[in-house]
Amino acid sequence: MRYYVMSGPHQGDTGEMTEGVGEIQLPHPTTTGVRCRYRVNTSDGLIEQGGFEPGVQLHYVGDVPSQG
Repeated sequence: MRYYVMSGPHQGDTGEMTEGVGEIQLPHPTTTGVRCRYRVNTSDGLIEQGGFEPGVQLHYVGDVPSQG
């Protein structure tokens, strides 16, 4: 499923994720050893606008240390 990042360090990014997964982590764009956590807000509907592939909205929920 397509995702659209709505907030946080990756705001504006898009990508692919497994449907039904509620949270993903992406490498922090400027800090080594840190990952940014993003969650699907279940109250948000799918993005289904002309010119965009249907997908879910992700919202930034904080950072976690990367697992070595």
